[in-house]
Amino acid sequence: MTGSVQLAMLMPLVLAVIFAIIQASIWFAGRSCAQQAAMAGAERAAYASGLADDAYQVSAEVAERGGLQQVDIGFAQLADTIQVNIVASVPALLPGPWSTVEASAARVKEA
Repeated sequence: MTGSVQLAMLMPLVLAVIFAIIQASIWFAGRSCAQQAAMAGAERAAYASGLADDAYQVSAEVAERGGLQQVDIGFAQLADTIQVNIVASVPALLPGPWSTVEASAARVKEA
């Protein structure tokens, strides 16, 4: 009987650790995808003939293929630099702040 009580007490902790590991993996994969989407958009916008619409489309496509949800893409042009900021959500197994990922990338605008 002692073994079953110990198992009953320990099982929620083991499951919480397993879910936390899975959620961390999902978050890191989403963060990587957001970073790739930001870099792709910044690269496209940095071309001399690059348009913000083209860069937005590239970023959105990379984010969608990576499984990001509720993607918010922002562009800023500072002097000769293009900056792309992405905020998105990833699927969440556990409630908390780890369902949001953010990334940004900056590139020098070609002349």
